[in-house]
Amino acid sequence: MKTFAKKELMMVKDKSIRDVAELAGVSISTVSRVLNEPSKVREELRRKVLDAVQTLEYRSNSIARALKGMPTKTIGLLIPSIENPFFPSMVRGVQDEAHRAGYSVFLCNTDGSGVIEETQYRLLLDKKVDGVVLVASKYTMKYLNEDGKLPIVMIDRYVNSQNFSYVTVDHQTGVRLALDHLWTLGHRKIAFLGSKLISSGAKERFQAYRRYMSEVKVQINEQLIIFGDYTYDSGMRMTDDLIKRETKFDSIICGNDLIAFGVIERLKKAGINVPQDISVVGYDDITFASYYTPKLTTVHQPTYEVGQMATRIMIDMISGTDKKTKHIKIEPTLVVRETTQRSRSGGK
Repeated sequence: MKTFAKKELMMVKDKSIRDVAELAGVSISTVSRVLNEPSKVREELRRKVLDAVQTLEYRSNSIARALKGMPTKTIGLLIPSIENPFFPSMVRGVQDEAHRAGYSVFLCNTDGSGVIEETQYRLLLDKKVDGVVLVASKYTMKYLNEDGKLPIVMIDRYVNSQNFSYVTVDHQTGVRLALDHLWTLGHRKIAFLGSKLISSGAKERFQAYRRYMSEVKVQINEQLIIFGDYTYDSGMRMTDDLIKRETKFDSIICGNDLIAFGVIERLKKAGINVPQDISVVGYDDITFASYYTPKLTTVHQPTYEVGQMATRIMIDMISGTDKKTKHIKIEPTLVVRETTQRSRSGGK
């Protein structure tokens, strides 16, 4: 029968027996027997007690490091919505890269609220995290400290500042890929349904649309441009608005995939077939895009790689290996599926 070394038993003495019992899910008397008469306690219970002791030892060491101003090997991650299917892959990229380097991640959801975002950020500071990776918002610069003491890396949405690094996707290229595809298929009356021009990504996508239409010498029809937000319901509402305007369109580029799903559903209800009557292109390539009916043609954002690269930059900043501010844009790709086809008008 296995017995515990004196060193392991002394670890139990150093902790509150009550804390150990609570974490292990056993009685105080069981912890006491492990300490004094380990041979009389079942192996399973002894292991629960020792696992609890080791967990408490890790926690106390983390607190001690924080109090001494030493690295805590923790990173904070702030995102606007854990329910948005765009973010899980990005979060996974951050976590995988952090764990490979021996860091833990505190994940905070802000619900797109400035108050919650600032509260969560200050909570992370109280936790003495070594750095923060965050999706920037219109509220971010109201509270963010620019003194450079705490490493900050922005992902996806960012604030253009020489004081902060960011990793995002090249939306100029992404929108151009989508529009090149529609143009090649003969589409000329291309509507744009996107999010309000608040975030960096929303602004860049719309700017890319206007720039492209100017380059191909197509006069922009403002009746074909509508702004809402990045949701399915907004996609339906914007489509209703577009149809009511009675302005001819042969295709739609959407600000994200959720908007595109709402667009397609509303077009179906109006008796308009996708892609036979209207081609639709999404943006993001979330998991549902390949399962939707019809399967969505969309711009793929490499969100996992964005999360990975942001975390690498963060860890280099923390370790002092490389503290230079970096502004990185990763190239997207176009995934052609079933919601686009050649225009019936033949480019007229």
